[in-house]
Amino acid sequence: MKKTVLVVVLLALSISGAFAHALWIETASTGKKGQAQEVRIFFGEYEENQPDSTAKWFSNLKDFSLLLTAPNGTARILKTVADVHCFKASFTPDQDGTYTLSVVHEVKTIYEHAKIAYYAFAHVAVGNAPKINTAYPANTLFTIRPSEAVVKAGTSVPHQVLYNKAPFAAQKLAVVDTERKKQEPVTDANGKFDFKPAQKGNYFLEAFKEDATPGELDGKKYDKVWHVATYFVQAQ
Repeated sequence: MKKTVLVVVLLALSISGAFAHALWIETASTGKKGQAQEVRIFFGEYEENQPDSTAKWFSNLKDFSLLLTAPNGTARILKTVADVHCFKASFTPDQDGTYTLSVVHEVKTIYEHAKIAYYAFAHVAVGNAPKINTAYPANTLFTIRPSEAVVKAGTSVPHQVLYNKAPFAAQKLAVVDTERKKQEPVTDANGKFDFKPAQKGNYFLEAFKEDATPGELDGKKYDKVWHVATYFVQAQ
């Protein structure tokens, strides 16, 4: 009996550790036309404030692409440069509206018999609190999407999580606040939840999905796929 309990505990710890790392984007949630906007991409444990050194990013993580989608729908890949704990990029907004920053990346190394896919998102509002254009980014399997680009402290803003074009219903999420404390809201039948930041500052949202479909990647077999989606926002 004791041996069984020990096995269960060790398994839980192993799974927890595997899920801890994530890829995320950080940038100011508002910008100005004609003014350069810095963007940073991190990998590591956000809640513990432990981003990994870029020199230690595993597998092909460094080969990610940072996509910028402008309010009018035009999209381009931003050039990124490695720093000590993140990759940096910048762009200069030239129109009013909401810019969408996104990374969709599949890891080539199989980990714990699982293939891993990362999805990271952030928005930059330029002008008078523009609404989110829900058409962007297109054709993304896993997304966390707010109803508005600008989130104000003390105000509730509906968010929706979609997986495979369907609501990510009745699923536990992770929301890490400005003090690195985590809450775990649960989505409703429509994949929605209300996000209400208590104070100004940075917030990190994460959703996780395990797909038990086996497959093969570069000649190596896997038993499942781990999908990890993140969203970063600065409450005003």
